[in-house]
Amino acid sequence: MWTCDHNNESFLSFTAHWISPDFKLEHGMLATKPFSGSHTGENIANELNVIAARWNIPLNKIHIVVHDSGANMVKGVRVAEYDSARCFIHSLQRIITESLKCQSDLMEMLAASRRIVTHFNHSGLAQEKLKVIQKELKLREHQLVQDVSTRWNSTYYLQERLLEQKRAISLYIADHDKLSNLTPHQWNLMEQCISLLKPFEEITKITSSGLSCISEVIPHVATFMRYLQKEDTARKVPNLLHVLMSLKTEIEQRFQHLDEDPKYFMATLLDPRFKTSFFGIIQTEKARQKLLLEGLKMTCSEEDSNSSESDSPPMKRRAGNGATVVHETFWDCFNEVAQDNSQTEDTTNSAIANELDFYLKMVRVDRQSDPYAWWAANANQFPILIKFAQIYLSSPCSSVYSERLFSEAGLIYENRRNRLLPKNAENLVFIHHNLPLVNYEY
Repeated sequence: MWTCDHNNESFLSFTAHWISPDFKLEHGMLATKPFSGSHTGENIANELNVIAARWNIPLNKIHIVVHDSGANMVKGVRVAEYDSARCFIHSLQRIITESLKCQSDLMEMLAASRRIVTHFNHSGLAQEKLKVIQKELKLREHQLVQDVSTRWNSTYYLQERLLEQKRAISLYIADHDKLSNLTPHQWNLMEQCISLLKPFEEITKITSSGLSCISEVIPHVATFMRYLQKEDTARKVPNLLHVLMSLKTEIEQRFQHLDEDPKYFMATLLDPRFKTSFFGIIQTEKARQKLLLEGLKMTCSEEDSNSSESDSPPMKRRAGNGATVVHETFWDCFNEVAQDNSQTEDTTNSAIANELDFYLKMVRVDRQSDPYAWWAANANQFPILIKFAQIYLSSPCSSVYSERLFSEAGLIYENRRNRLLPKNAENLVFIHHNLPLVNYEY
């Protein structure tokens, strides 16, 4: 959800992510829909269904809806009866902001840092003097970074830039009595905070990418926990042990059910970068059984579809000599169905199991490799598994792509165009966003 600052019009974004037949990850904007009325879960659910109906998308066609962690959005997706996943980056946002609050001296350091940054951002003269000092000290001529509450990593960049310009800032403040410098303890706290949060910042950048997949969530969470439990990590941040413990607790609480959620562990299994490397024995067997079951369901569904298109009478079948055999009793039908389904199940399970075993025995690709390119290159070897990969690897792990539509809408709704009708604004965003995706030539 987004509300325009110029006219208080609200919008609901809705993007689509899918894998093409040649296994390329595709994206597109379906709507930046004007949203009137209260932002309740029921109203959000209604608008989601309206958008799906506009594009003629049935409920069973949508594998998963990724959304932020707002209570109204969570309820709206649930009321609309979509399977859902919370944005991984929004979860990190809450984990880190809550953890930073648990240590008062750290919050005081951040408050003092923001006052310094605000001083320079509100004074052109102060910025000019800072540039002069930077040149004299042969430092990079970087401006200071102002953070925003909705982006935890902006607070990280604020600290990183301040620490980079520590000497220049200290020299400037020495000549200005009205501005207070950070204490040695606070500078030390800042350095430790940057060290502790560096991996979180790196993962945030990775998962903000348009190619980031939900299969990355379990590996990233497992890696975070291993990183936070290392003695070397605690040794580097002796003044932030409360934050360190809070990060562990928050991650465990917010991601404790990942191993039980098929949309996560199936995606991880089908990602050639991870497979079962981040699973225990129980999780590996659970993923294997889930895949076999889904394979059986898919085969039965295909057979039912084929049989419904057949012109042969439903209660007759051909014997080997060509004679027609008519079902005479109900229990004859029972025995035949049981035998046919048993044979189908054994054959299907065997085929999927063979593909899965072969897939798991192959060497994992590097974590920086493109999983979609790997599946495109190996499609012929896994005719069954690739069908599941197209489903489970289609989902992004964050809602960043959808939120970027609001940046485009913000550029359209400028001060001199603040009376633009919401419907026209949606059309303009649609054209601006989607035409480049189809290589349209202006």
